[in-house]
Amino acid sequence: MRRSSRIATLLGVFALATAGVALAEGPSVAIVAPRNLQTVAGTTTIEAVPDPGDGRIDRVEFLVDGATVATRTAPPWTAAFDAGDGSKAHVLEVVMVLRDGRSARASVRTSRLRINEREDVDLVTMYAVVRDADGRYVSGLTKDDFRVFEDDRPERIERFTTQPKPLAIALVLDTSLTMEGSKLDAAREAALALLRGLEPEDRCALLTFSDDVRVAEGLTEDRDAIEVPLREVRAEGGTALYDAIWRGADLLRGEDSRRVMVLLSDGRDEAASGLEPGSLHTQEEALDQALRTETMVFAIGFGRRLDEQLDFYRRETLAEILTRLGERTGGRVLFPKRPSALRKAFDEVAQDLRNQYQIAYVSDDPVHDGRWREIRLETTRPELRVITRRGYFAEPPGG
Repeated sequence: MRRSSRIATLLGVFALATAGVALAEGPSVAIVAPRNLQTVAGTTTIEAVPDPGDGRIDRVEFLVDGATVATRTAPPWTAAFDAGDGSKAHVLEVVMVLRDGRSARASVRTSRLRINEREDVDLVTMYAVVRDADGRYVSGLTKDDFRVFEDDRPERIERFTTQPKPLAIALVLDTSLTMEGSKLDAAREAALALLRGLEPEDRCALLTFSDDVRVAEGLTEDRDAIEVPLREVRAEGGTALYDAIWRGADLLRGEDSRRVMVLLSDGRDEAASGLEPGSLHTQEEALDQALRTETMVFAIGFGRRLDEQLDFYRRETLAEILTRLGERTGGRVLFPKRPSALRKAFDEVAQDLRNQYQIAYVSDDPVHDGRWREIRLETTRPELRVITRRGYFAEPPGG
């Protein structure tokens, strides 16, 4: 009996150690789920087993990567968190605090998701905003609330999270002569506010355009590196709108982040002389570049009568052009009328980016023939509206 009891005790100690227990005399706590080095993604539940010994529990705190996600004062000793798309490892900690001031701590580390090369190539990722009939954001949806179709064929959702990847933002600012004065001042301050609201891991680049497109600062996490040239922009020349869109999307190509372009312009693509287009690229080439690089374009059309102002070839209005750009890429278009409304427009862009669901599937068509494939994402609740990109080009690997 003594030998059996000793073996059972040793096995119990070993099991607690592998589960992330802080081994010590007196009170202790263990994390029994998830297991140490387990891969997790999406909504994940941390389950703790506290042992107060001869004390009484005051609270149990749950931390993820150093930040408290929940505090419990009574069972069940569990807490849920969003592990994202599984591409990052996390440190999970549980701290039990007794009423007499003593405490115990346990921790485990999760592993990042590793997928095979074929899946990585075929994975189709969308970032979606969901709104109700009144235009309000809808949060709290789960994977089972969505349906995805490719070329009208139903596909199975492989990954789902409400904490999408960090952002790679190309801030593309019109600095043509028509932006001179209060318009450019308001645009600068609104852009600075957007910049300051980014998360530490987000990166931003600044591009300005008039007769030409200039990359004032490439992608960086250094906010000062963006702020300095942003404060120095001056209005001059014509409007190379399509070249700016093409260059901004090209800069984001291949980024393993949410690729976003925030575009601000107050006029049509036109040279300063008014006698020729402002860009070497066409409108169709600019849109194609945004689609092929899977860049979400948030277009801010700034000015009056943009719904009447025709493009250089007098085929369609600037409002129609910007609307197509935003809708096809899964972004958005806004039309503030006054300089004072620019801050609100940039704030709305930031709100959209903070309320995105990340949804991914592996296409059941393995052929990468470069063909355009239509995507339709919908919810099981028909009264809700889903905003996401309309499709993608099935480019060959490395294409």
